[in-house]
Amino acid sequence: MKTFNKPPLHLALDAASVFLAGFWLISPWSTFSPQLIQPVLMPLSFLGSGAPALSRAPLFAIWLIALWMLFLLAAAAIPQKLRAFGDTTGLPQHIMRILATAIIAWASILPILVQADTPAWFSGVSAFRWTGPVLAAAAHIASTAYFLSYINWQNPVYREYREFRKQQKAQEAGRKSKELSVRTRAAVPAQDEAAEAAGKKSAVEIFFRIRSKLFLAFIGIFSLILVSLTTLLLGNYKETILDAVGDTARSFAEQAASSYRINLGDEIALHEFINRQNDLNKKAEFKFHDLTLYTNLKQEIYLDDIPAEFPEYRAEYGTLVPGERFPETAALSGSEAKRIASDRAQGRKVSAYFDPVEARHVFETPIIKIDTVRKGDEKIRRERFLGAARISFDDAVIMRPYFKTRISVVASTAFFLYLAIILTYVVGNYIVNPLLFLRMNVRKISEVLTDMIRGETRVSANAIVYRDCVTSRDEIKSLSTEINDMVTVIRGIVPYISASTLKHAESGSTVSTEKDLAFLFTDIRGFTTLCEGMKPEQVVDVLNRYLDLETEIILNNQGDVDKFVGDEMMAFFDGPNKDLNACRAAMQIRHAMMEEKEKREKEGLPVVAIGIGINSGPVVFGSVGARERMDFTSIGDTVNLAARLEGANKAYGSKTLITETVWKQVREDFLCREMDVIAVKGKNEPVRIYEILQESAKAPEKLKNICAQFEEGIEAYRKRSWKKAEKIFGKLAKEYGDEPSKVYLDRIAHFQIQPPADDWDGVFRMTVK
Repeated sequence: MKTFNKPPLHLALDAASVFLAGFWLISPWSTFSPQLIQPVLMPLSFLGSGAPALSRAPLFAIWLIALWMLFLLAAAAIPQKLRAFGDTTGLPQHIMRILATAIIAWASILPILVQADTPAWFSGVSAFRWTGPVLAAAAHIASTAYFLSYINWQNPVYREYREFRKQQKAQEAGRKSKELSVRTRAAVPAQDEAAEAAGKKSAVEIFFRIRSKLFLAFIGIFSLILVSLTTLLLGNYKETILDAVGDTARSFAEQAASSYRINLGDEIALHEFINRQNDLNKKAEFKFHDLTLYTNLKQEIYLDDIPAEFPEYRAEYGTLVPGERFPETAALSGSEAKRIASDRAQGRKVSAYFDPVEARHVFETPIIKIDTVRKGDEKIRRERFLGAARISFDDAVIMRPYFKTRISVVASTAFFLYLAIILTYVVGNYIVNPLLFLRMNVRKISEVLTDMIRGETRVSANAIVYRDCVTSRDEIKSLSTEINDMVTVIRGIVPYISASTLKHAESGSTVSTEKDLAFLFTDIRGFTTLCEGMKPEQVVDVLNRYLDLETEIILNNQGDVDKFVGDEMMAFFDGPNKDLNACRAAMQIRHAMMEEKEKREKEGLPVVAIGIGINSGPVVFGSVGARERMDFTSIGDTVNLAARLEGANKAYGSKTLITETVWKQVREDFLCREMDVIAVKGKNEPVRIYEILQESAKAPEKLKNICAQFEEGIEAYRKRSWKKAEKIFGKLAKEYGDEPSKVYLDRIAHFQIQPPADDWDGVFRMTVK
């Protein structure tokens, strides 16, 4: 489990958190330079500001940070007394870190949400001051990420998977290191190209991982929805604000023009009107920049007869310089006046445009006086253009609600994207982790089977174990169940497949090669008598008991079981020590069978004996069988002779017979005695055979004496010295109950009555298998 008894890194981070949080709290009262410490983003300064009480209320939670700081100091000083709360890697501190950093982040961002209403507000804050919100957000993200990692590491299967991945990477690195070590220096460019290709492949693999796909899909769709909605809503909101301000501005402009026309010549009334508009503007949500009345009463210009050239119109009254008539304000040019008059002549009462230089929205309406003039005998009503009323609004003032709303929307979008990332990670864990665990367990089984096929580990069904780590109830669980069923089938099949067949199944083709192997055949004597009166299932249980003992010993001595035929078994050994391993296995099998015999004798049950034959030599080793059913086995005289030797034990009363080929390889390690020169059934060429008696290091002097006397008797027997041979074998049979000596006594008795032919070569020819 990923735990830390004394985590200096965590203590250092917590200490840094205490320092930064303390500095963050007390900085408004610090003595640092005002250029560095600006209270605009300081939460305590904001608490005392004129911000609405409702917006300041959440900031009172910052006092919890002081408590958190004290707790961190106590956890560092006396962690044992705090128990679970003193563990810096425990759940309580994880939750407190997340809450504390969330409060700090919220308190750092809230002044921005409440106070920032124009782009100019941000330009008034130094870059240094933004480190607070950035560090707070980073600390919260890091706390949340570490907590999610903590949740993962609480799962023992996840820890196992991480260790599994670590081992895989180490193995992969070792394999690549070996590949690079065998390359020459001339191949360095090729190595660089291969490394670059591997890096690109790794990046592509990361992109196509399930977690990456989930992240791109969820965050991409969520971002698209949020951005589309916010863009649409903010756009509509902006248009709504502009329309509302435009309607109000048009009304103000028309009201100003009407007031001038009504109070024409009444300077006092017009000053009062301007002052009243100034007072109203101070209380307005959207304050205008200026309201100015431009006039020229000296020249008569009528809308039904607009001249080509317009005179200049001087500012007569304005809110920029209230109480003063004809202030020093820029006049309305003739071209502008003509444009306003032309718009009115075309039926447009108020003209509106945006001044990009001043960043202002301008609304203008003409000041019209109705004159009645005589034209002959008729009175004609004409509209005289006296000037224009202009009202302008700073774009920053009009866009203040929109800008604040946009900041809130951006913050909300970022917050929801952050939540979406966390939820994507959590959902990804719920989906991806079971798949990773599934992959790990399948990979482990694959590696076990691969090692078996390559002969690196022993073939055993018990080594093929699938752990179902999926706890969900979905398709992944169903897949895990199906894999478990498949592994169960494989485990059931493996015991019925010889290791040689399994090892060569990897090639996928029917190949045969010539190999030098050692073969060991066993046969249980007296098994038929043992099974008399038993039920079939009892017979199988007893047989499996003996065969399991033999198989275990053979596998432990680097051998392999080729096949079982009833109570007989064929095994083979490969490698430079094949003969030695085969003989050791034979002796261990004899010892195990002797223990079983003693145990059954004590229980009053029938006992069995075993015969073993060993031979070594070249064979044809390959796949044999039909296309739909094949086996990988060995064929040749070496195999047949080993099988005949196992049967020859019956004729000699021996237990383990080996050929001269094997004897030459093991005579230094095992005490053996020459048994005979025989020609097995089906073969005319005689072979010299030996019986293994004991390991040389463990052989007692009595056994060595028996071996020496027996070979002396063999020599006399072959020289036809019947009396001498009879005396030696008789002594061995009488004193030690030696069964092979009794066999030779019978032969001597036969030859004394019926001597062999003159060309007798001492070879014993077997007529049975």
